Amino acid sequence: MQDLAAPVDIVEYLGHDPGSSWRLVINVLYQQQLQSAGLRTFEDFYDLHLGTLIKKIKERSVYRCEIAGTVFFLKRHDREQQQKKGLRPSSSLVWQSEGGKEFVYFYDFRRHGLATAVPVAMGERVYENGTVDSFFLTEDFSPYVQLEELIRNQPDRLAGLQHTLLRKNILRGVAGYAGKMHASGYNHLDFNATHVLLANIDSGAPDIALFDLQRIDRNTLGRFRWPVKALAEFNYSSRENAIFSDSERFLLFQVYLAKEGQSLNLLERLTWRWIRSKTERIARHADRRRARKKVG
Repeated sequence: MQDLAAPVDIVEYLGHDPGSSWRLVINVLYQQQLQSAGLRTFEDFYDLHLGTLIKKIKERSVYRCEIAGTVFFLKRHDREQQQKKGLRPSSSLVWQSEGGKEFVYFYDFRRHGLATAVPVAMGERVYENGTVDSFFLTEDFSPYVQLEELIRNQPDRLAGLQHTLLRKNILRGVAGYAGKMHASGYNHLDFNATHVLLANIDSGAPDIALFDLQRIDRNTLGRFRWPVKALAEFNYSSRENAIFSDSERFLLFQVYLAKEGQSLNLLERLTWRWIRSKTERIARHADRRRARKKVG
């Protein structure tokens, strides 16, 4: 199994077509496999949607496809408006599209030792009228599994007194990841059980990784709010089937603060109340959205 926290080495290709220009950025570990499969230009990748359509939201679509026996997921963004070139302080990569932006976040997370699903390739095609097509290709994250999958469809693997230590170890891992992510200057705006990946969950220290880095906050002016937003989002998303107890959720916050088993000061206690309040607000908002969908 790959080290999902290892930095990614890349190779870049540039090309021109009538009315547009394109670029490819490829993880060197996959360069030979992709080229052997005939994937050499932006168009080769962009049309690689012969597999199963997983999701379609307006101009964004996600496909599951297989290349030389390996399963990948292709996220396509069709004819979006060109974005201002983004340059991340920790990276020499620039981006002009949603696909490019997400690849750069994967790249930068890895540079900080933050485990992610495997970024395989990114491409952007910029038209003369300022619109952009882009894609982002990742490898299937097996043998990792989404925490949401365990909570929703395999609750017996987590529930019950016999799994108390396992649940606490998962929360310790999640809290440690969140703390390192924030210390590295990033906050995942959808830090939830859907996007948290787990492996070796029966070990004393489960492996934690993230996928889908489309929405990342790097505005350090609001950094004091990051633990509230991230931990509240995680708490809400992990409520299903009442797997984690209130005391276990409090452990998540204690470990985030590196104060497991210790008393919290006044500011920390107030922050915990803020997290709990934010969790309830997220729940109410989700309930209203579900109610509107039923009416519609």
